[in-house]
Amino acid sequence: METIIAACCFCKNIRDGCPMGEGEAESWVTLQTYRAKYQLDERDLKLSHTYCPDCMKRYRHLLFSTTAASRALPLS
Repeated sequence: METIIAACCFCKNIRDGCPMGEGEAESWVTLQTYRAKYQLDERDLKLSHTYCPDCMKRYRHLLFSTTAASRALPLS
């Protein structure tokens, strides 16, 4: 069975679940930690790339440095 997981394009960390309630943060862990926690083999994983909150804040200027930057929504 393939599992699609979200991986950060910059730091390569994996999103471990989703926030359960308002104000609750997502958990981001290393690939090795994720695989060990859920006992998954590499063949069972399919990565979907995204950006973790830390990297989004750190590298926002690189991500939105195009003409679309003027229309980008501010991060809260």
